[in-house]
Amino acid sequence: MSALETLREHAREVTEATGIRVDLVEETNRIFVVLRDVPLPPGLLVPVSDVLFIADKQYPLSALDMFWTDIGVSWSDGTVPRSADTFETYKGRTWRRFSWHANGVSSPTRNRLLDHFAFMEARWAEEKGG
Repeated sequence: MSALETLREHAREVTEATGIRVDLVEETNRIFVVLRDVPLPPGLLVPVSDVLFIADKQYPLSALDMFWTDIGVSWSDGTVPRSADTFETYKGRTWRRFSWHANGVSSPTRNRLLDHFAFMEARWAEEKGG
């Protein structure tokens, strides 16, 4: 099964588990995974944001790393979350990069999109508490 086919299946599972729509945009060496209107935790300036994950053609063998949000995502007091002060443009859209890394063992036999989504949510909770 190709990376895109696997991502389609994993995106469907993410939608079933969370209710969040997932769009896939294939590029030469990458596949952009856009989670639409993701609810953000309390304490952030905006309540929802699109979230970008970037996969490559080796998915699910290659792990996902970092994530990107709308540029307006910051804490309600205007401060920027740690390691999220860089903006990058992909597919004509500017994103805030969260250079948050799982740094753990990941399994290509699991749904890496769901795992990365869970990692992101856990890091939000950690960041807010820290």
